[in-house]
Amino acid sequence: MIPIITGPTASGKTDFILNLSKKLNVEIISADAYQVYKYMDIGTAKPTIEERAQVKHYLIDILTPDQTYSAGDFFEHAEKLIEKIIQLGKFPIIVGGTGLYVETLQKGIFEGPPRNDEIRNNLRTKAKKLGLKYLYNHLKKIDPDYASKISENDQVRIIRALEVYETLKIPFSIAHKLYHKKPKYRYKVFVFYRERTQLYERIDKRVDKMIEAGWIDEVKHLMKLGYSKNLPSMKAIGYQEIIEFLESKYTLEYTVDKIKKRTRNFAKRQFTWFRHMENVSWVDVSLYNLENLIYEIIKTYDI
Repeated sequence: MIPIITGPTASGKTDFILNLSKKLNVEIISADAYQVYKYMDIGTAKPTIEERAQVKHYLIDILTPDQTYSAGDFFEHAEKLIEKIIQLGKFPIIVGGTGLYVETLQKGIFEGPPRNDEIRNNLRTKAKKLGLKYLYNHLKKIDPDYASKISENDQVRIIRALEVYETLKIPFSIAHKLYHKKPKYRYKVFVFYRERTQLYERIDKRVDKMIEAGWIDEVKHLMKLGYSKNLPSMKAIGYQEIIEFLESKYTLEYTVDKIKKRTRNFAKRQFTWFRHMENVSWVDVSLYNLENLIYEIIKTYDI
């Protein structure tokens, strides 16, 4: 099995991995949706140059901010990297807090038809004219099974399901079974967490440190390079808020408080995601014994 270290932001994943790397020749595959982007270092809390020199990291700085990256892309890249690391005689470990990426590795991916921009744009136009509820009700009629599993406000999933239906003429729930690619490897997931008050204090302190480290200048640099604030990469927490500060919409104090609040809310959503995942081991970072946990990770590899 391959171990996955995940958990809410600021829970202490990086510190543990650096300790583990002193005991075991690991190489890290990052499971973070935004660390893939160049020039977005401080705001995505990338490992430092020193940390990356200590242990090899993959899937960091592989794209420019105007490119897109999906859970499917991550799945394909991660499986190839696991094979590569094993062939090198080293131990792959997945580290990152993007729950969707972790769950995709565990369950596999949908390899249905590629996106059809014409169909997708028509559906978006309908959503604007008739309302998203109209599309959701249509989905309920043609695929009640899938509709019951998603929110009526989840525009991305509603449109994708209808797009697949219009392309294949079969419900998305059936297409998902027919075009499902199973994972090559088995995984053991360790979810790092802390007591909520302690976690929130760590989040607040980390945001302050990120501002002190030059996060605002980082965002200025991105804007000078011509990257639009409307890019998917700019959905990373804090970037929109800092852009609004630079546009003189808000004070710095208000901006920092808003980033802290959004990060705390994000941590709550991460907790919710991990609670619904199957076969995970919860690790209270404030209580665990380092040597025992390292031993648990080593056992995962069946060595």
